[in-house]
Amino acid sequence: MPSSEAIGRIQWGSLLMGPGTPYGVEALLGIDDLPDVRGDDTDRPAQHGTYSGPDYTGARVIQVGLAIRGDDPTHLRALKTALRSAAQPGQAPAALQFLDWDLLAYGKVRKRSIPYDAHYLWRVGEAAIEWYCPDPRLYSLAEHIATTTAYSPSAGRTYPLSFPRVYGPAGSSGRLTISNAGDSDAYPLLRIDGPVAQPIVEHIGTGATLALTGTLQPGEYLVVDTRTRAVLLMGSAPRRDWVRAGSAWPVLAPGDNEIAFRGAALPGAPGQTSTLTVTWRDTSL
Repeated sequence: MPSSEAIGRIQWGSLLMGPGTPYGVEALLGIDDLPDVRGDDTDRPAQHGTYSGPDYTGARVIQVGLAIRGDDPTHLRALKTALRSAAQPGQAPAALQFLDWDLLAYGKVRKRSIPYDAHYLWRVGEAAIEWYCPDPRLYSLAEHIATTTAYSPSAGRTYPLSFPRVYGPAGSSGRLTISNAGDSDAYPLLRIDGPVAQPIVEHIGTGATLALTGTLQPGEYLVVDTRTRAVLLMGSAPRRDWVRAGSAWPVLAPGDNEIAFRGAALPGAPGQTSTLTVTWRDTSL
């Protein structure tokens, strides 16, 4: 969490703005603001009021006002040219990092203003950039990772009893406690490594269960993006049809979340265990 109200440094690609740079940040809009809300409301017929459905936000718009400080007119022009080059339209959202506030947004440059003002002393200029963020969420800079093996019961004792008594290997709980330090739901990335058949990932608190019908051999893995709902074998081959009917996509609520992973072992793979790796960022809105 930031220790100061001062916005500090902002990183966009190779362009660094803020303290210690020629681009001083004078204004910031859109970070603490709530994006426009899209309501699902219907008027009550022949009555006062409405039937109100769930609310969702639209895109986030972030605006940064800059003061450009050059050493002389030539340097000022070079700084403006560099800023113009960095603030170009993009094909896909990219990372806009607020380094001292531990925040990350994904946006595209939609507006850029670098006015010319002959009244300045030829060493100082102004600029403004606007980013359009189709995903309104704000993420932590740090990406968190947690891993567990699939649930398996302990092997127990061997009968008939003999001395010395031999116990089987301990079981694996197949559970993870994951903390989302933000104030909004986080959508984790799941990676399941084989060998395993019909893997299941369950959010214990909500009961949301993602059940898959496929089989992963040793060395194979499946990537599941709970935000885009992409299911990719070896990270590239679509396997969306592996999702069983009635499945629910597990998301991470603010605070602690318990995730369970289980699946059926494959014949002929003794001593090999399947693993679930969960990757997420603290998420706010």
